[in-house]
Amino acid sequence: MLSIAAFCGLGSLSAQEQQDKKIAYNFINEYGFFIGKNVGWTGVFVNGVAFKQNDVLGIGLGYGLNTASFQEVPIFLNYRHYFDRGKTLKPLINVAAGVGLHFWNDEVGMPVYDPYGHISYYEYEEVGNHGVGLYATISGGFRVKALSFTGGFFFRTFPNQQGFNGGIEAKVGYTF
Repeated sequence: MLSIAAFCGLGSLSAQEQQDKKIAYNFINEYGFFIGKNVGWTGVFVNGVAFKQNDVLGIGLGYGLNTASFQEVPIFLNYRHYFDRGKTLKPLINVAAGVGLHFWNDEVGMPVYDPYGHISYYEYEEVGNHGVGLYATISGGFRVKALSFTGGFFFRTFPNQQGFNGGIEAKVGYTF
C-alpha cells in the first residue's frame, strides 16, 4: 500500500512540475512618449513566449516619430520579468535591445547658374534618406491583469546625428 501511495505522490509531483513549466504565447503592445536630445512618440509590438509564468521573451517591432530622424522602425529582442507577490499588481522589469531603421528627408540645394557661369541662386528639394542605428530600453513598472505601465531609460543612435542619444520614456500597454 505504501508503494501505491508513493507512486501516486510522485505522479502528482511530476504533474505539478510540468504545470510550472507551462509555455504560452504572449502579445504585448505599448504606446508612449520619450524625451532626450529629441522628443518623440513610439508604439511597439512584442510577440513572445511566456515561460515560468513570470518571464516573457519575445521579438519586437515598432514604429516611432521623433525630431531627430522623423521616422523609426525598431526591431529588437525583448525580455520581461514580472515579480509575482500574490497580488493583482505585479511589478515588472523590461529590457529590449536591437536596431532602429530610420527614415528622414534631407534638403539638398542645387545651384542655378546665370548665363555667365556664376551661381545665381539655389533650388532646394527634399531627398529621402535612411540608415540604421542602435536601439535599447531598460524600464520598470507594473502590470494589473493585462494593462501595463512602464517608465525608464532609452539609448539610441541616429544615423543622421553624431553621438549617442539617451533619455527617459513612459509607455502604457496591453497584453493579449
